[in-house]
Amino acid sequence: MTDADVTLTPPGAAAIRDEPDAGATVSQPTIVYSVIIPVYNHGGTLAKVIDEVLEKLPEATVFVVNDGSTDSTADVLRKLELQYPAGPGCALRILHHRHNQGKGAALLTGFAAARDAGCTHTITIDSDGQHRVTDIFRLMQIGQLFPDDLIIGDRQMDFADVPTRSKRGRDMSRFWMLLQTGQDVPDTQCGLRIYPLRHTLTLTHLFRRFDFETETLVRHAWAGLKVRSAPITCIYFTAGDRITHFRPVRDTLRGVRLNVMLTTWRIINPMPGRKCQTSNHNPTISWRNWSSWRFWKRQLGLAQCEALADDMLATAVGVGVLIAVLPLYGIQTLLAIYTARRLHLNIPVTLLGTQISLPPLIPILLFMNIQTGYLLLHGRFLSPEFMVHQQLSWKGIFFTFLGPMMLGGLICGLALGTAAVLITRAMLARIHRKSPTSSTADGPDSAPANAEMTS
Repeated sequence: MTDADVTLTPPGAAAIRDEPDAGATVSQPTIVYSVIIPVYNHGGTLAKVIDEVLEKLPEATVFVVNDGSTDSTADVLRKLELQYPAGPGCALRILHHRHNQGKGAALLTGFAAARDAGCTHTITIDSDGQHRVTDIFRLMQIGQLFPDDLIIGDRQMDFADVPTRSKRGRDMSRFWMLLQTGQDVPDTQCGLRIYPLRHTLTLTHLFRRFDFETETLVRHAWAGLKVRSAPITCIYFTAGDRITHFRPVRDTLRGVRLNVMLTTWRIINPMPGRKCQTSNHNPTISWRNWSSWRFWKRQLGLAQCEALADDMLATAVGVGVLIAVLPLYGIQTLLAIYTARRLHLNIPVTLLGTQISLPPLIPILLFMNIQTGYLLLHGRFLSPEFMVHQQLSWKGIFFTFLGPMMLGGLICGLALGTAAVLITRAMLARIHRKSPTSSTADGPDSAPANAEMTS
């Protein structure tokens, strides 16, 4: 197939174009789709996925990125090259990495190739057969309305036999996404997506393996783009029927590293990402609208995601406790408001958590901070007699009291903040169990609505 533009329109839909601005005389260019299939040691399922993609999406250019596979993937790709020979009308293009570089690196290679081929958007689908190709059209219907945004599949795990640990991992990733961006993405780990190439390729990505797919969602949100979800079928293979390259310890540590880095960057940097120019008309709330209830509802943190409300409230309490323990008296309230705003937490609840730093408790917190820091720095506790009677210079005061107090405040704050999160979460869960409405919220009356949503 030549490098000419290929337009892909979902069945029953008109040509996909951005709506022109008022008074505009020239319409926006047509969306040109490509499909990227990253593959690493999935030779047993790859051919079926590629055949189905080419059958269902005959007008799309399909890029298969072999990320240094060591199984039968290379042989399968050679057979597919014979089945779909290069030339006019061929929609299959195969790219190779000599060594395994990670899923993120494979996707970036495909993104660059799709852009060079004249494509404006790319659909990513995994090569393990756990996505239904026909679900792509659900994503395309949303992408038709919002061509500047990233569209991701929302696997309906509640209607499939999925292990509890997988659901917990999805919920935890959803929580971090909400904390870092303020956007609620029900399933941040789904590989079925539509990327707007003109925005995606301008973003800075630091990671190249599984963590890339989480990082890029945050980067898109920081760039002023929406991450929109479309419900798709959840296909979960049992351990004996699927090949996974997820390494629990190493990849979990990578995920922790990623979330710590993104959350810290969100707090310390007022503008964590450069905003993209879009044609979407997403409403924003300005400080000039201070007289509206919507503005104050947003500022106070009351517009929270219901599914993660308990986690967000518990986190707000924990952050407040952390700030209260830090020896930063005089600016704790301002620091709590700023941090809550940056992490999309409930501001009054965060301020409530800081109230453990009341005058009667301040000496106890200071003593605890100094002793903890002194123990970490010198391997022993500081004797109370030395603290009271010893005459020290300013330098001695710094190394004996201030330095240990700052270090101890950080350690004690993290420990007490974590404990506050766990205790608050347990209390809220107990309240929900005792609440008479909690038993009816998930009762039989709610099942038809959920089933209708996924039909």
